[in-house]
Amino acid sequence: MSQQLLPEINAPTANSWMASREAVMLDVREASEFDFENIPGSILLPLSFLDPENFPAIGNVKIIVLCAIGKRALVAQKQLQDSGFKNLFTLSGGIDSWKKAGFETQGGKFEALDYTI
Repeated sequence: MSQQLLPEINAPTANSWMASREAVMLDVREASEFDFENIPGSILLPLSFLDPENFPAIGNVKIIVLCAIGKRALVAQKQLQDSGFKNLFTLSGGIDSWKKAGFETQGGKFEALDYTI
């Protein structure tokens, strides 16, 4: 049995899918990373806690998996695919590519910035 290639998408495609509610974004980084900076609307489910058998039912939408640069997302995507999940995509380049494309992030990173002298 041949292994299906794991599809990746770029940040503009992910942003379009999120805006049209065609997809949910699953962030598999750790909670501290997510709290520091995340993509608005993304759902945190750290790879260290990912259990495909207990994965929430999200309906018939695409699942975009992301991490910092893409490596953990590929692991999570493969685990979910091996458990029978469909419509899985990895955000190529992770949150870094999202920021480089000019899309918004949020989190404690911005609250921690101190512009006072």
